[in-house]
Amino acid sequence: MNIALSPATQRLIALLGAAFLLLGAVAMPLRMLQLVPVIVLGLGALALYQFPRALAAVYVASLAFGLDIQLEASAGIGGSLGAAGLKTIPFALAGLLLLRYGVSREINWPFITWTAIAGLSLAILPIGQVASNSDMLRSFIGSAAPFVLAFAVAPRRFWTLLIRGAAILPIVSALAGFVAGTIGFWPTFDMGGRFQGLHTPPFLAGFCVTAVFAATLEYLRGFRPIWLAVAGLDLAILLLTQARAPLIATGIFLGLVFLLSGRDIFPLRRKVDMVMGGLVPGLIMLGPAIYYALGRFTEMAGDASGRDIIWPYFIDAIKARPFFGFGLGAGKLIVNPEDPTIRLLGSNAAHNEYLRLSVDAGIVGCAAIFLSIIAWIWIGARKCPPAERLVLRAALVAALLHSGFDNTLIASTALMQFTFFTAAMARGRADMRERAPRPRQREAGGMSSTLARYGRA
Repeated sequence: MNIALSPATQRLIALLGAAFLLLGAVAMPLRMLQLVPVIVLGLGALALYQFPRALAAVYVASLAFGLDIQLEASAGIGGSLGAAGLKTIPFALAGLLLLRYGVSREINWPFITWTAIAGLSLAILPIGQVASNSDMLRSFIGSAAPFVLAFAVAPRRFWTLLIRGAAILPIVSALAGFVAGTIGFWPTFDMGGRFQGLHTPPFLAGFCVTAVFAATLEYLRGFRPIWLAVAGLDLAILLLTQARAPLIATGIFLGLVFLLSGRDIFPLRRKVDMVMGGLVPGLIMLGPAIYYALGRFTEMAGDASGRDIIWPYFIDAIKARPFFGFGLGAGKLIVNPEDPTIRLLGSNAAHNEYLRLSVDAGIVGCAAIFLSIIAWIWIGARKCPPAERLVLRAALVAALLHSGFDNTLIASTALMQFTFFTAAMARGRADMRERAPRPRQREAGGMSSTLARYGRA
């Protein structure tokens, strides 16, 4: 359902709008001044409707420039409010695509599961006695936002833009971070000496994980060296953040892709060329970042970044209500942010999605959420070409591992990660539809083979 306006219709609307503005300015100037913001927003919405990729670019740029973090730093807007504003963009983008192109036929299992858990939380779980409905609504928006784009249909170019945007996002953040650090707007490194771009080190590392997924997928589609370079830069930035769990997850992903890819996906000659020809320049490029990261990895080998302190709070809460939990968003109430020890750590988050979701939805709900994500990606990958199938499933394994040590479903990094999964599956399905022979082609092929047999006879 593509109801894009024709050029003639656009010109007619522009002329009528200009005439309306001119007459209004003459007849009631004060009223027109009050209507100017509404008119500007309407024109902006019309422009985005005509060019959905512009809103997709805004979406990726908002993530790359750390809109939620920078709003809190520069404008004094609370981090949760900034994050909530950022997470409304996927809903707006999905609504625009639904109006213009229609609804996808694929079942969006994660979104359905989150909706069921949110309804259960509002209806019977005890969080309703502790938190307000608005708190639970914000938790639902934050949890469901990464998956909402899966409802929409869009052209292949749109999905490609999102995938490539995910691949270069950390590079954009790093370059902007160097500029911001130079002018004194935002520190390039945190107090512990970890590189952070325009984010914080854990957030930038989370974006790097998805960026490596996306760059690997683009490389396997055409073996263009540019995507090897992009993946190398993403790995260098990941090393500079000195984040261990994201680095381990990325290493597992790359190992799975390299070892499990057959000749039809990643020919042996390409592997040998990459290892022999790319090893030396790769080590030269990544050498300083590896040396920089090794300091933290060796000096803090036994440190758990506060997880050993925070996790017992969540384990005790799970023991209190093991099966269905306390309700969506309850994980934020487990640890008191004013506790001196927690203030020293600087975070009251679980850094473990399995623990956090077991508090929110119980062991049953946590299992349902992760099983829905596994089914959505694993089954969705069946309808994709072999390269996409391997990358998606290897990325799923890495993401599941990463979820045991970081906030991978509630932070803004989840927006980019599951947007990548959505875009890769949608583009893969489009590729498979194009590769499938059409009925006329099959009929012509069958007739040609019959004539060939008669000719041989």
